[in-house]
Amino acid sequence: MNHLWLKISLSSIILSLLALPGLATAQSQKTDIRPLAHQVVGEELQGYFSGVTHDGAYNFSRDGRAQSFYTETHEPNGDVIYQEGELKSKGIWFIRGEALCFAYENQNMTGGCFRVYRVENCFYYYSTRIPRRDDELDRDYWIARSTRKGEAPKCEAAIS
Repeated sequence: MNHLWLKISLSSIILSLLALPGLATAQSQKTDIRPLAHQVVGEELQGYFSGVTHDGAYNFSRDGRAQSFYTETHEPNGDVIYQEGELKSKGIWFIRGEALCFAYENQNMTGGCFRVYRVENCFYYYSTRIPRRDDELDRDYWIARSTRKGEAPKCEAAIS
């Protein structure tokens, strides 16, 4: 009788641990967060970015670990300062339609426009160069992920 109870208890504990978000498989760019997310557009984009610095990550490995980290400050006047390690560039940020857009002074930085989705306090960036599709299961979804500087990420995997 005790042996059966021990097996049931261990099974319950293992199942409970697997349900904890921190122990789940790391989030990768193959993870489509859109069903859980809210697309941020218009004045909401202004509110989340104008006068705000974001810490972000991109270039994720298959197991969901970020390879590159950046900080980006979005000034209310449209100026932006991007820093990634030793690389630092000024530029501009603006909203075009439903997208958040960037253009940088550094010719090696591509910039571009992104559809922004929010899950909790995490922002996910989808390039507008890739059309929105419903059948994207075999594609990388989001390109980068960020949170406001100083906030602990509440999304699946930590920013850094």
